[in-house]
Amino acid sequence: VIAEAMARATATVHGFEEAFAFARSPQKSSTFCKKMSKELGYPFYACATAEDAVRNADVVFTQTPGGEWVLEGEWLRPHATIIASGSDQPTKNELPPSVMAKAKFVTDITGQCSRVGELRSAIEAGLMTADDVHAEIGQIINGEKPGRVGNELIVCDLTG
Repeated sequence: VIAEAMARATATVHGFEEAFAFARSPQKSSTFCKKMSKELGYPFYACATAEDAVRNADVVFTQTPGGEWVLEGEWLRPHATIIASGSDQPTKNELPPSVMAKAKFVTDITGQCSRVGELRSAIEAGLMTADDVHAEIGQIINGEKPGRVGNELIVCDLTG
């Protein structure tokens, strides 16, 4: 449900020409891709591995309920944007702290992300502090801070 909502929302903003999806269940991935391809009018490809999906993507969405990383830094394109929205409890974690530490890091609410978001694990690993956050997303939307400037890696930590 969240993946479908993210696909619909981003399709209204970005002119994506193709999409790649991975789920632990190949059936879920296939069903999602067929549904979204038909609804949004561009091809969605079900990938056999998370690595295949990430290596092909400029924008990566993560919505996992677990506590294990879903990608590795070497899979990412240098200019990738990662929208991480699955970590909303202290037991969840989707991204390696090293990826977060080298990215322009954006949060929805920094205080909340430092307690239950991806930022929490980077802080616990000693690789980041709350002061390393570039901006809260509202600051970018309001023009207080810049968003993308060039081809940098961006991580957006969304905890809801």
